[in-house]
Amino acid sequence: MNTPDADLLHLFESLTTEQKIDIARRLLQNKEIKSTTVISSEEDKAISFSQPYVFAFTSNFRVFSDLDISKNEFRVLTYILEYMEFGNLINLSQSSLCKALNIASGNMSNIFKKLRQKGILVEHHGHLYINSNIFAKGMSHQLDQKRKEQLSNARNLCAEIEQYPESYSAMSKSERRTLSLETETKEIYTDAFVFSKKKKNNAVPNTNNSIHIDKPRKVYKRTKENEEARRNSVDADSHMQKVS
Repeated sequence: MNTPDADLLHLFESLTTEQKIDIARRLLQNKEIKSTTVISSEEDKAISFSQPYVFAFTSNFRVFSDLDISKNEFRVLTYILEYMEFGNLINLSQSSLCKALNIASGNMSNIFKKLRQKGILVEHHGHLYINSNIFAKGMSHQLDQKRKEQLSNARNLCAEIEQYPESYSAMSKSERRTLSLETETKEIYTDAFVFSKKKKNNAVPNTNNSIHIDKPRKVYKRTKENEEARRNSVDADSHMQKVS
């Protein structure tokens, strides 16, 4: 930068902000300088899923904690969720599930029975679905009319809740295995979809979605025995201290 330029720069820096704006405005009006606006933006990155996925409706999913889902029932359920079609249709045979999960065929039949009772598996006109009020596979733009109808067919609100006798807690394991429990059909789920062109789905979490299963436990008996053993131990310690 030569001396005249340095003097001009020093002079320009001594000007007030208003004076600088006035000079810039005059230069723009005379087209002696050009104003260029540069907008820098990052293009939004597309998000996609690399693994199979389903939607879980939390209010109804929470009911699982009250349904005594066994480990093998949960294994079968998660496997079905991974491989079922968009629209919740199940195209898996019990024999293929037995082979994939190393579960005996007799046990698999019982698991399917239990999942039907709990309203998780739904049968409609000879087809088997996962209850779409709990899980749904596929977003609306991914579903054609047929698969949307399948989601509608897969809805279920009820489950068969097992009724345990009062003497259940006193029964042995072998007696429990051979016990035939009566069931009562109860509405424990809520609709997760509104299948209408005129209505929007304004679903909100249902905080009241829970059920109480009156299944007697052996907790009190064990606790009472432990408490008696603890008292005996305390009495023995006290006796030893007195003797010493």
